[in-house]
Amino acid sequence: MGGDAAKYWAFISYSHRDTRAAVALQRALETYQLPRRLIGTRTAAGEIPAFLKPVFRDRDEMEAGADLKATVREALQQSRYLIVLCSPAAARSPWVNREIIEFKKLHGEQHVLACIAAGEPFASHEPGREAEECFPQALRFALTPEGLPQGEPLEPIAADLRPQGDGKRRAMLKLVAGMVGVGVDELVHRDAQRRARRMAVLATASLAGMAVMAVLTVMAVQSRIEAQSQRAQAEDLIEFMLGDLRRKLDAVGRLDVLDSVGAKALAYYAKQEAERLDADALGRRARAMHLIGEMGEQRGHLVEALAAFQSAADTTAQLLARAPYDGKRIFDHAQSVYWVGYIAWKRGQAQAAEEAFRQYLDLTQQLVLIDPDNADWKAEVAFARNNLGTLLLGTSRPVDALREYAAAGERLSELSTKRPELAFELAHTYGWIAKAREALGNYDAAIAAQQTKIDLFRRMPDAEKNKQVQRGLQNGAVELALLELARGNLTAAHQYAQDAVKRADVLVAADPENRFWQAQLHVADCVLGESEAVLGNRGEARQHVQRALDGAAKLIAIDASIANVQIKLKGCALKLEAQLALAEKRDGPTAEIEAYLVSVEDFITQGKVLDYEQGVIVAHAELMLGDLLAADQRRETAAKHWRAAAERAQQYAAQGNLLARTLLAHARLRLGSVEQAKELAMRIESTGFRHPAYADLVRQLSNGAGPSIAQRTARRY
Repeated sequence: MGGDAAKYWAFISYSHRDTRAAVALQRALETYQLPRRLIGTRTAAGEIPAFLKPVFRDRDEMEAGADLKATVREALQQSRYLIVLCSPAAARSPWVNREIIEFKKLHGEQHVLACIAAGEPFASHEPGREAEECFPQALRFALTPEGLPQGEPLEPIAADLRPQGDGKRRAMLKLVAGMVGVGVDELVHRDAQRRARRMAVLATASLAGMAVMAVLTVMAVQSRIEAQSQRAQAEDLIEFMLGDLRRKLDAVGRLDVLDSVGAKALAYYAKQEAERLDADALGRRARAMHLIGEMGEQRGHLVEALAAFQSAADTTAQLLARAPYDGKRIFDHAQSVYWVGYIAWKRGQAQAAEEAFRQYLDLTQQLVLIDPDNADWKAEVAFARNNLGTLLLGTSRPVDALREYAAAGERLSELSTKRPELAFELAHTYGWIAKAREALGNYDAAIAAQQTKIDLFRRMPDAEKNKQVQRGLQNGAVELALLELARGNLTAAHQYAQDAVKRADVLVAADPENRFWQAQLHVADCVLGESEAVLGNRGEARQHVQRALDGAAKLIAIDASIANVQIKLKGCALKLEAQLALAEKRDGPTAEIEAYLVSVEDFITQGKVLDYEQGVIVAHAELMLGDLLAADQRRETAAKHWRAAAERAQQYAAQGNLLARTLLAHARLRLGSVEQAKELAMRIESTGFRHPAYADLVRQLSNGAGPSIAQRTARRY
């Protein structure tokens, strides 16, 4: 039968075990509207219509050995294309095999399209994996003149519905492209453009429109069919925005565009009866919660973010309980567990974060046991090790952290040869390796690892346009500035700090509502302010320190539970302000540091744990408060804070942190324990640590500094 006279655009042949996938595919094909610019044009396949419908899907399956029914033969004869939904069940189905043979007899080999739902193509060629074969025999071999599938071996090119393949959307577009005779890339590109244009409409009106359509479903059969079509398109749009569009916006640093999408998607699902939602719909609901959580995290609203991630975790745990050996369900739950742990870590809840990160690692290892060849799941194990390493490093276990980072780096390095996009994660891993090396006092190795990270970022495609790459380069500049400060290379530190601030300014200008980028800008302000101060540029130093103080105040007003803002950023800015005030013999932020230390105690009282960087900064703030009080002739109170500084620094100094050891020596010196300070200085001398704080310590010791150190105003670091 000629293509123009055919009744059906396609006949879907499938095993009844794949009914759900067949129904979804039929719905996707029949509801997909071809791009307007293509409608009416002619290709080798004929004139392109607006819709590819109807699509025939047989609802019955024959007994083994039975002949095809007349209705099926008629449908095969009146179909332009045969779409074979391939799976191990389909490969074993005599019904599917007969339908392929019959269609080939009627229309030849060229109009048969394969679509993989499960299993592996040509697994029957590999001993021991025969049961995984997804292509039926009639698909793998041409027909003989007698009509038997025993002719020349074929290698059909298939669309792949699986997440590790094309995914549902792209697989459907491949089938459409094959049927209408256009390039799949052109169709995918135009489809993405059209979906992006629909985003604003969806965010404002489409979900409300669907709610109205849901009411109208009770009025007539035709209305019900239309509502189902609208629902399918809406869910496709939601899936697109939570998936492909989200990744594209993430690359340009504009997730704020999706601010309302997560809420709209949730409003849509809230109108559905939860018990009637299938697993895929529940999965989309969980991803919407992830999006809301990420928006909250970027805006600094950690309490709201945690609520969203916990809700997603409850949903993904429910789905996993239904199918405990389903890799997709394990993967989805792993993402929820990660986010819950990440928010706990940002709020200083180290124990809860470690429990979540270890569970995340366990889940990713389960994925690899299910499919050892799945590159995505191997990479997920590396991500989990990186997260656990970060927690171990933050809780002063650098050796254990380095072991996790090394394992992650080895895995990502191996995978990135075939998956170049993983170079992004590999770059971050080198950054964390650098932090672990720094914590162990190996500054040369730390700098080398940071340089490797930066080189990886710079070699990435469109590096100048990708905001996440720019964020990586900005972080690398901050870390190199700190490392050069630690080595005493002040000019190099100043140059890196200037670069870090410039890059952070650009990022914040691109997305002023991104609180994470704001925090990174003000951390860079602190580093540049410190380098300006040690170079004698106090005016410039004051400007950056004041901007950091103002920025910290704004971020804390949004959410005071963020440890890196409340403890690290604010503490760093306050201790620098105190140093400048002492050097300039003016009033310092005495009351502000006192209030800061009270907030630190409140933070710890809530059961939260300071990481080693935060702990050292608090010790430094205690030391500077003592100096401010001593300068104000309040020596007894000053000594109290010097003792507190020594007590705080002691635990980190014992773990090998050289800045903490230097602060401990300063505190001992102020308290009159000159010999103890000298002993600590000698131990530091044998290392490569030449931070300005250490240089100041050596200068004071060489000048015979004793108990009256705070009464003299030596140059502050």
